[in-house]
This record gives sequence, C-alpha cells and structure tokens, in this order.
Amino acid sequence: MSGGGLSGEDKVLDLVGSIYDAALDAQLWPGVLNRIGDAVGGPQVVFGFYDPANGIVSMHAPRTDPDILRSFDDWTSNIPALPCTGNYRPGEVFTGADVISRDEFTSTAFYNELWRRGGFSADPLVTNLFADSAASGHIASHGPLNQSQFDASQKRLFAALAQHLVRAVALQRRVYHLTIANERALTGLDGLQQGFLLVDAEARPLFVNRAARALLDSRDGLRLEAGALSASDADGGRALRRLIKSCAGDASTVTASGGEVALARGTRLPLDVVVTPVKQEKATAIIPWTFSQRAVAIVLVSDPETEIQARVEDLRERFGFTPAEAAFALEIVKGDGRQAAADRLGITVGTARSHLSSIFDKTGSRRQAELVRLLLRK
Repeated sequence: MSGGGLSGEDKVLDLVGSIYDAALDAQLWPGVLNRIGDAVGGPQVVFGFYDPANGIVSMHAPRTDPDILRSFDDWTSNIPALPCTGNYRPGEVFTGADVISRDEFTSTAFYNELWRRGGFSADPLVTNLFADSAASGHIASHGPLNQSQFDASQKRLFAALAQHLVRAVALQRRVYHLTIANERALTGLDGLQQGFLLVDAEARPLFVNRAARALLDSRDGLRLEAGALSASDADGGRALRRLIKSCAGDASTVTASGGEVALARGTRLPLDVVVTPVKQEKATAIIPWTFSQRAVAIVLVSDPETEIQARVEDLRERFGFTPAEAAFALEIVKGDGRQAAADRLGITVGTARSHLSSIFDKTGSRRQAELVRLLLRK
C-alpha cells in the first residue's frame, strides 16, 4: 500500500493496512516503519524481536547505521533499565523517562558510547510487541536529539498503531516462512502447532489446519455452532464473533478491526486467540477458488499448555534437565528473580536454589544473565 494521494483518516487506515501487509511479507517492514516514524513525529524507528523457539531473530531500523545496530549485541547485558521494560504489557505505550530518568540515562556509558552516536533520543515512544518466557519484542520511535517531547496527538496515534503492530507481529510469529498464496501453502499450515483458521464475516471457517481441527473436534474451548466458529463459554463466543465481524467492513477508527480474546475452558488454561483482518485482495490470493464466500479474518489459536510442554521437552533434550528443572528454567528467564519463580511454581526457595544450582552445572553457566541468554538461544 502507499499513502500517496490520501489524507487524514484515510492515510492512517492505509498505514494500518500496510502493517498487516508487512506481517505477511517481512520485506515490507522497512518502508512501513519509516511511514510510522514520519506519522508520529519520531522518524527513527527501531523494531525488533527475538524468538528462538520459532527460529526468528529480526531487527529493523531502516534509518540507522547498520554498524550501530550490530554494536547492540555487545551491550545487551549492560543496557540501563532494560529489565524494567518487561513491566509493560504488549500494546501499552511508555517512554524512556518512564523507566529511567533522562539525567541518569544520559550519564551512562551506553548512552554516550552507542545510543547518542546512533542518533537515538533519550525519551522515545515505546511499546512491547510481545513478551513471554522464551521471546520478546518491541518498537520504539525516536525523535531528533534536539526535539522536544512528543505531543498528545502523536502519542495517541502511536498508541493506536501499537495495537495493530502487536496483532501483526502475533500473526508473523505464527506463519513465518509460510507463503499463503495457494493451496499447497495452505496445506503447509498443517505443520503449525497453533490453530489457523480463515473465516468469513459470519465466522464460518473456509480453511482449518490440523491443529485447529483437533481443537474443534475436542470442543474444549473452541467449537462450531450451526457451522460458525464459537466457544464453549457463551461470553467468549460472543466476543470472538464480534472481533471477526469487525474485520468485515470499513473500519471507522484505526482500532476497529480484529483483536484478542481468551477462551475459558474449565480448570485448564484458557486458549489465546488473535483475530486479524484479511484485505480483499489478500483473501482472493489465499483462496482463489472461493467466490461466494470471502475470507475476512485469520483466527490464530494458541494452547498455552501445549506450548509450555513443548518448551519443557526442548530444554530437557538440549540440557538433560529433569521436568522440574525445565519448568523452573522457563520461569527464571522471565527475569524477576528466584523468589518470584519459586512462588509461581509453588516450591520453596531452598528447592529453587537446588534447581538453579543443577541448571548452572548442566549448562556450564556461571552467571544468571549468561544462563538466560543461553536458555533463549535456539
């Protein structure tokens, strides 16, 4: 998409559409990031995510010297206040000043030796794109070094776009390396661990991959009612259909299309569902044989219990951890300390200390920061 010839609300809607285009074609991100930066008044945008479980390590900063970007690797363990950024949920906008004062930040070696040299501002607009035990990502919009703070309208626009960026990245993480252009590619989606569905405006499935079919057959959280997608929980079903419906028409605001919903299923962890709009031209490419029904949304369904178990098994295979050690390792990478990890697992600090000692021995690590980097590496 291009914003040429558009103005006002239409230009913003066009930018939103381009964000979802980039989720399906990563080569589009540099141009989209430049458009986002120009729109919110912070032309230098850094967008990156690290997801070793899915084999994705990606950093985009189209207006930044590549040598500066490569230098970040040398500073990873010494970036001031970096752990504090994890306190903000995906889509929640914060600024540099929210995690560290300007005076404190500008006095650090990191700021003077790398940050300032790269032309980054001391108080960017930032949002986390996602954060879980094995992956993280963010986007930051930087104004010129001598620019005053972002004004209220710029912050509102960044906040609105942040919601779409979170959804777009959720989509990209699940269908990365898959080209959704023909029937053969759709068949390839059967290899995804997550459920993947293409649905029309009435929530009727037009394509369902193997994982989604298993969820529908079990009727545990997700189900079909009169041929339409719904949920075991009535409120969850209504919320899901409302999100799908929002993808069908012309959105009147930049936050009108798609979204996320958790589908309850008794005592088990709820299913995480992301609904993302599909533009008409993309829908035709995805299912060209379908003329009477048009796909309006992609529905991505994740079972956190399945994903946790897969991560546990991966750590056991790589390092020879016991099940208890692998579960503790997944908690410790969240970065909030041994006590918090022990509390979440319902174990004593003494048991946590024993697990951590064994994990250090089996990985050959000596420091917790070194251990976390090793655990996150594919």
